[in-house]
Amino acid sequence: MKKRLLLLTCCVVVAGSLSRSHAQDASTQARLTGKWTQHYTGLSLEGASLIITSIDSSSGRITGKWIPPSGPAGGKEFEVVGWVGSAPPRDKADNVITISFTVSLTTYGSITSYTGYFKDNKITASWFNIKPNSTYEWDHISTGQDIFTKDP
Repeated sequence: MKKRLLLLTCCVVVAGSLSRSHAQDASTQARLTGKWTQHYTGLSLEGASLIITSIDSSSGRITGKWIPPSGPAGGKEFEVVGWVGSAPPRDKADNVITISFTVSLTTYGSITSYTGYFKDNKITASWFNIKPNSTYEWDHISTGQDIFTKDP
């Protein structure tokens, strides 16, 4: 009898933790899906629009669109792919949702990858932009950091 009661208790605990995990996934999806505006660090300019259209709850795979504000690619939509991850909070540790996504701007032949975190309703990310053509050999890779805010 004690073994059955212990087994039943374990099943209830596991089922409860699984439902909390799914609720966290649904919350992450609700907080991250939608339209985001890029803000260049140190500048008052607004950049591209990032539209996260879906997040797979089992794998964390992100899909969406990237829309540059100007230039030859301005207003065109480009595919975004990436990943989102999380872990349960630990005592005395800062906890964030990790995010990474990449866009291939076929207009220029460049690829830009962003890796960062979501916290306080913002995405803070470092980026690498790789250009196929450059004036100098050492200038094919640019890097920086941007902040994204979610549009209402």
